[in-house]
Amino acid sequence: MSLVIECEKLKRTGYFTVFLAGGFLAAAFPVVYMMVKAEEMTSLSGNPMDILMAANWQMMAMLNILISICGACMMYHTEYADNGMQKMSVLPIRQENMFFGKFVIAALVLSAMAVIEMAVLSGCAKYWFQSYVFDLAEILKIAGFQIVVTLPTVMLMLVIASACRNMWISLGIGVILVFTLSILPQDNAVLSLFPFASPYQIFSASVENSRAVLFLAACGIETVLFGIAEVVYLKVRRCFE
Repeated sequence: MSLVIECEKLKRTGYFTVFLAGGFLAAAFPVVYMMVKAEEMTSLSGNPMDILMAANWQMMAMLNILISICGACMMYHTEYADNGMQKMSVLPIRQENMFFGKFVIAALVLSAMAVIEMAVLSGCAKYWFQSYVFDLAEILKIAGFQIVVTLPTVMLMLVIASACRNMWISLGIGVILVFTLSILPQDNAVLSLFPFASPYQIFSASVENSRAVLFLAACGIETVLFGIAEVVYLKVRRCFE
């Protein structure tokens, strides 16, 4: 029921429209890139999907992160507007359930974006690379990996947004984090596990370096820990309200 209520709240904010537009914007990047550098890219040897991901995913991941930041800020801006959060505190509504409902929505929308992006990438591979053979299992593995490594960023951004009554503060924090952590060296296994840095990891490179399981496990644990931290924070905040 809380999931349905959260969806109803977001209908009037343009949240779903923004994410859909963001998914198509990120997906358009490899198309434009291939239109400009098709000859150079097709001369490379290797799996076409790996070539396209290596050339385009950094920019696509950054767009996904920025859209997730804006989405988290939009979610909690509606809650804090007109003291809505304070009014709900007197109702039989658990703020933890509301938070995790928002996270589920954000994760589902992120998954929809990833599906759109993978579909366009595979379409580019099919159109420009004659040797490419469509493999649904491979596409699902890549999409699943990219979703999982982005979830800690989505969860942490929701935690930040829930703690900031002013949307511009949480937005500023998110933008600072994305540009600060994006400059971390991606070949360092420890630094690349940080939220806002892990979404830049590519499935093929992680498999090649035997880090795929590490990234999936670490990002899953990070997501759970941030969720627990939010529950603790909400309990502490209620003591001082």
